[in-house]
Amino acid sequence: MSTLSQIKIYDVAGAAGVSLATVSRVLNHPEKVKPDTREKIQKIIKELGYKPNLNAKGLASSKSTTVAVVVPELSRSSVAEMINGIADGARRRGYLIRLFVNNRVDPNLTALESERELWSDVMASGVDGVLYVNDEITEDSLELITDVTRDVVLVNTICTDAGVPSVSIDYRKASYELTKEMIQRGNTKIWFIMTAHKYTVNDLKLSGYLDAMKEANLETCVIYTTGKTSINEPQFKEILTNDHPEVAIVVRDSIAISFLNIARELNIKVPEDLQVIGFQNTKYAQLSRPKLTCVNIPIYEIGEQAMDLLTNLMEEKAGEDVEELQKVIEYNIVWRQTTK
Repeated sequence: MSTLSQIKIYDVAGAAGVSLATVSRVLNHPEKVKPDTREKIQKIIKELGYKPNLNAKGLASSKSTTVAVVVPELSRSSVAEMINGIADGARRRGYLIRLFVNNRVDPNLTALESERELWSDVMASGVDGVLYVNDEITEDSLELITDVTRDVVLVNTICTDAGVPSVSIDYRKASYELTKEMIQRGNTKIWFIMTAHKYTVNDLKLSGYLDAMKEANLETCVIYTTGKTSINEPQFKEILTNDHPEVAIVVRDSIAISFLNIARELNIKVPEDLQVIGFQNTKYAQLSRPKLTCVNIPIYEIGEQAMDLLTNLMEEKAGEDVEELQKVIEYNIVWRQTTK
């Protein structure tokens, strides 16, 4: 297991007033940082006594033309499609991919300790860079990401630190514009169905919904649930027996379809009395009856673009413009039979 120094990279970034990525670049690619900024950060590193992970850094000298793809699980259809995009991008740029699944459950380790173990394995594999597919980014996991000696790109999520490379859609904007569109269509009773488990991207979706509803002076209603049908379907049945909205915006297609199925069991007409909108546009959206209206997230393109960005970083073509490190991919709404 890798051991991080007592003084963290966060401390250096805070003292210097720069992003974590800028500190990481000074440590790994100092030639890419302006001399005055580089000297300032190097001085603070010396004053604070910050020590990067030397074992991991020693591995960085060799090139393997292989990149690591870290995913939370393989059962999600969106993850599979994203890997297809990554694989095609890697093939085009002359790289191989090595897959790591971040689903370790060890009762003797905390979640952070398990993630440390994962990153230790990733670094020991000798890959040139890492594509990190995870919609749950905590401060601890972000510190682990920025403390390694490889280029890392977040895939399908946006980090609050603008210096951390990422490729995603603007989830807050998508949710805001979708909610606003449904309000403009004359709907006032709009519910938002959210995962009880905290995910960064779902927090952004919720933020967009709340902003649009408050802007229109409408009452908000947020329902927290799980992706497990054995749990959410009884919950939805209890809720819909007593009341239902005009529109339900749901953070995940599978949960949206669970909600839709229970509504139909209770003889609630869709879309006449209830409109349901998903937020992925997976294959399940087209298989549902009626077919599910969705925010279409271009998963394949996100994977492909993430591989391109990582390759540019590894080959030192990204330059120093922080704005270029976070790519925002366009999305669209696919209108189907669950909306009027």
